[in-house]
Amino acid sequence: MSETGEKIYDSNPSEPDDDFWLEQGRRMLTESLTTIRTAANSLMTALGVLQGIYLGILGFSKFIPESFPFLKKILFVAPLILWLIALYFCVEVAMTERLNIYLHSPTDIKEESISLMLEKQRYLEWAFRLLALGVLTAFGLLLYRLEM
Repeated sequence: MSETGEKIYDSNPSEPDDDFWLEQGRRMLTESLTTIRTAANSLMTALGVLQGIYLGILGFSKFIPESFPFLKKILFVAPLILWLIALYFCVEVAMTERLNIYLHSPTDIKEESISLMLEKQRYLEWAFRLLALGVLTAFGLLLYRLEM
């Protein structure tokens, strides 16, 4: 304890580039929500392209034979459903939310910011997983169809 009653912690001596890394950390925190939203917008673009290509394959080339039973035909819609759910999660990331925070409480601001960032990051991760699962499903279905 110091003379003023303030607790002082032992720490390692400073490195010459500590200020640089502290600034990088501050910048990462201030830009994190923007970065997550930018990633969601990029993912939405990728999903749109994938859906367009996949629908083109299904529609224009009559890729699904008419002799397939209805249940087999409906399987070819699975990637589109996965991508639509992923698109929903991306929209959740991009949407702004009303925040009820106390502007004079740093603790409240910190907790709300972290909570919002983690929530949006979770949505983005799910969107990416569903995009990947949709790609794998589409690829598997295309391989299945080519073997017929």
